[in-house]
Amino acid sequence: MSEMNISCRDRVMVLAPHPDDESVATGGALQAAVSAGSEVRVVYVTDGENNPWAQRATELRWRISQRDRIRWGARRRREALAALKCLGVASSRARFLGFADQRVTEALLGGMHASVDRLAEELAEYQPTVLFMPSLEDRHPDHGATAILARLAMTRVRWNARPHVFAYVVHGPAAAGLDRCPAVCELSRPEREAKQKAILVHGSQLRLRKGFLLRFAEETETFASGPFAPTVSAGHPLRFVRARGDQWSFAFRPTARMALDRPTLLLVSQGDGEMGSLRVTLPWRAGCRPLRDPGGGGIVGEIEARRQDACLMVTITSPALRHADFRLAKLDLPLRRRLGLFDRWPWLSFAPSRVPSLQLPSEPSVASSGEPVVTLVES
Repeated sequence: MSEMNISCRDRVMVLAPHPDDESVATGGALQAAVSAGSEVRVVYVTDGENNPWAQRATELRWRISQRDRIRWGARRRREALAALKCLGVASSRARFLGFADQRVTEALLGGMHASVDRLAEELAEYQPTVLFMPSLEDRHPDHGATAILARLAMTRVRWNARPHVFAYVVHGPAAAGLDRCPAVCELSRPEREAKQKAILVHGSQLRLRKGFLLRFAEETETFASGPFAPTVSAGHPLRFVRARGDQWSFAFRPTARMALDRPTLLLVSQGDGEMGSLRVTLPWRAGCRPLRDPGGGGIVGEIEARRQDACLMVTITSPALRHADFRLAKLDLPLRRRLGLFDRWPWLSFAPSRVPSLQLPSEPSVASSGEPVVTLVES
């Protein structure tokens, strides 16, 4: 691991999906930036207003109205500004984008151009040289979606110099992504105390999660750094196989747990300056069927599935995937999302020509097209 190096010449930006992420994930890094004389900006993607269980526990009320949520979001903004003060960051260095809490994925897929452009404006105006952002491997849906928004937005900015990116995980395995150029920020005792004080300022979050949040004040801050790399989760039931033109193919291993909650495959692509997204309800049996737009019901492509051992080989054809060179996929469980639970599996990213975590058998089977059939290796 390498120690983080921030200088007075740097312009540091932290992307925080919610108020409190700036403290728990980057409280030490922000203090290091302030001590170095760097310019600092913290961009909050949401106000954290849709936080019903914490609000119920804190305010001792069961019914949460829209007015209650607005008031809660305003409280969380005030807590964020007070926490920044504990870390030595002036309130004028904060920006609030006002995206809907718990619905950043919907902003990504439903209003992709508007949401990406909004974040791109912030990046283009500030021109950070150092950017802290969530990791794709964070299991909170808002964190994963913020990571994708940031990746997409970065491709739309005309940079003076591209920033050095540090990715953090708040919800998920502590070592997620750390096989890729890990960097650390060591905190002194006074810095740990300041970080703890900043975390405690987020009083709205302490009734249910005080122990979880304070643990971050005792740990060294660790980030994945360097260029974005394809990611693969060893236990993920989905594997990317290939992408050719407007066809993407996956190997999908259905599980009994999914039987009650039909998984949806979320796809994001970018290429030739265009962005596209698709929602695909994964099939459970072999066959071919039209792919319909979830919003309007019109046909936007085709899905073909065929059995191979315990897996389904799923090929999705749609113009939205054409010429894509920026590829991301997520397996979404609708019931889990409706219950407000974290993602069971993180987003996957893959390069155009890369075939991760798959291997051909020693005597490959041959499909009707004459191409080898890729076999999924059990983890």
